Amino acid sequence: MTKIRVSRRNFLAFMAAVSAVSAGGVYFWAHGPDALIGKILARRLPGVQIDKTSIASLSRDVQADRFRSFTRKIGLGSGAVAANVIGIDALARFKPTHTQFTQLERVVITFFLLGSDYLTVKDPTVDLVTYNGLPDICPNPFAQYD
Repeated sequence: MTKIRVSRRNFLAFMAAVSAVSAGGVYFWAHGPDALIGKILARRLPGVQIDKTSIASLSRDVQADRFRSFTRKIGLGSGAVAANVIGIDALARFKPTHTQFTQLERVVITFFLLGSDYLTVKDPTVDLVTYNGLPDICPNPFAQYD
């Protein structure tokens, strides 16, 4: 039976690699799709009070509806990191990403308005707005049925 000897140098290199992967995961989690969705809401609805649970739920619904394939998920994650690095306004103005970013903004705002109590809260800048998810039947809260 061969005994495996790990030198101090190899052990430190291994620990450095594990730390780098962990830091990358934490960075992606802090600046991933949920952070991008939160930035879009803050950009389009300034001053609205939204909790992190609602943003995570909205992000999950948007991803389930629009980002099912692996390449689209990678694109969303890359866009979230790019929005953190260069800024969300620069991402919106950059010609190659303008169309896709505008479509994403529209989907996020539509899902948020139809799936939250934003339209029924007295003052969304003071009161907490909660996203509950899209309704199953008709998402229009003002629809009148006969």
